[in-house]
Amino acid sequence: MAVGFGVSQPPVALLKTADALTQKYVAPMLADAIFKPSPTYWRITRDGKKLAGGAAIVWPVVYQEETPGGAYWGTQILDTSAVDSIQPAELQWKFYNQPITIPYTDVLLNAGPTGVLDLIRAKEETAMGSLLQKLSRAIWGIAPHNTALDFDPIPSALGDSTTTYAGISRASNSWWVCGGGVGPVALGGNLSLSAMQARYGQVTFGNEEPDTIITTQAGFNAFWNLLVGNIRYIRDEETTRAGFKRHLMFNNAVVLHDQFVPAGEMVFLNTKYVYPCFHEDDYFVVDPFTRPSNQRILSSFIWVTGNVKFVNPRMCHRMTGISDA
Repeated sequence: MAVGFGVSQPPVALLKTADALTQKYVAPMLADAIFKPSPTYWRITRDGKKLAGGAAIVWPVVYQEETPGGAYWGTQILDTSAVDSIQPAELQWKFYNQPITIPYTDVLLNAGPTGVLDLIRAKEETAMGSLLQKLSRAIWGIAPHNTALDFDPIPSALGDSTTTYAGISRASNSWWVCGGGVGPVALGGNLSLSAMQARYGQVTFGNEEPDTIITTQAGFNAFWNLLVGNIRYIRDEETTRAGFKRHLMFNNAVVLHDQFVPAGEMVFLNTKYVYPCFHEDDYFVVDPFTRPSNQRILSSFIWVTGNVKFVNPRMCHRMTGISDA
């Protein structure tokens, strides 16, 4: 038997008649029930850099003081030794794609007044949201986007003294270790304000201090519970404009929770020294739709090339093993 519009009984009494005569109402909107916004992605990309290209992302790092110099007297012979005090840090470009594939027969059926939402536009929006999810996972090294082809993630950038980041081994270069050289701290207990203050202080250098603290929802709840009784929501205009209206402050840092953060972790970021680099010629480029010769489909891709760059890991910190985070 023909289905028609497939209405339900109840509320319809004349079921077959309604199936033949009455359309269902389709709301002209696309509801998102799957994607997760990433405060981390927003926070670091707001100062993102677009680069002209090059075989890799390289930046010079001052790793040693110019040791000659200092006090002198009279005709004393001065030390004019040359010091090799700068070395390169290097990250590789990472390439991402997001296909958009639509059967052309579906495009035909979506045309005209019965197509409440434009199928092509809806698939483009869904594809862009899907790509942003992949990038948000890659920033934190979350499977399946934690391969060698993915971004160098935050846990790697803020790794311990046995790791290598941007081609520089931390085993012999303590100045490249996060936390002002301390390295990531495994708390091994519940979150406390004193533990947060200790980490905050280790990456405060004069007026350089963390401006962003990011943890899990459970970690944010634990921090919230520590403040009950004297809690105050601070209106940070930039964060509020971005849609994150209920956030807290710790010293001068905005505290945010991100569903992509690994369990038990909290990071202290000075975002002056953390940002993604994007290739200016491959920055969310959307290809025109094409039709293969052997299939009646519309095919397109969204492309982006970049990586996340911690210019100076010692200015950021990482706390792991938080029991209630």
